[in-house]
Amino acid sequence: MRTYVIRSGIAGIVAAAALAACANRSVMPSSSAGIGQSALGGSMRQPETLVKCATSPPQYRWIYKGACDPHITLKRTGTNFSLAAYESITVKGSIGYTNSRGTASLAVADATDTNGDITTYEGKAFPKYTRGAKPFIYVVAVNQSDQIIKPIPRGSKPVLQSVITDARGLPGTTCGAALLSEEQNGRFVWISLPARFKVRGKTVTITQRAVPRGFEIPPKTPLYFGVNCWTA
Repeated sequence: MRTYVIRSGIAGIVAAAALAACANRSVMPSSSAGIGQSALGGSMRQPETLVKCATSPPQYRWIYKGACDPHITLKRTGTNFSLAAYESITVKGSIGYTNSRGTASLAVADATDTNGDITTYEGKAFPKYTRGAKPFIYVVAVNQSDQIIKPIPRGSKPVLQSVITDARGLPGTTCGAALLSEEQNGRFVWISLPARFKVRGKTVTITQRAVPRGFEIPPKTPLYFGVNCWTA
């Protein structure tokens, strides 16, 4: 399997997130720019029961046993998705414009890595995020098509946005995100994104507006994200 995030892409993500943070555009998006909580609660499909997809395919490498939507159809003009509640946590989000054509889809799943809900891969445990506050939720996105999916910036629409709610309350007042990178020597490293996002009630909205140069989502290749929160 090809490396799922090239090192230049990771560097671009960090740089883009830093610019967004400095511009103060990624902390709390306006309701018109992103999906917004009202849109997530209204027009989006709301799963009534917990759906899982803890198999390969649609997942590869480390498999998450939490909530899943295995068939998110990508639209060139933008796509919304919504996962059922898992361990009191719900993840809803949007993907902006992409270069997708014809039939292209993603599988998105989550896990907490606290109850054996992430499998081993080739005898190796999932690389835990250990820097700073421990993530309370991990999310994986897997391109199910044979296309190389590339985000396309368009106006004020976010490239990627996630609204995460914990019915029991988030473990802090500020949250951050990290992306798992595979280096050329096969070592996995978590890259913390510099942008910070304020908690509102029991919800945090995480937004990425810029597309890093060279960033793409190869076929059948997982992207792993971790979200952590702390009291600032």
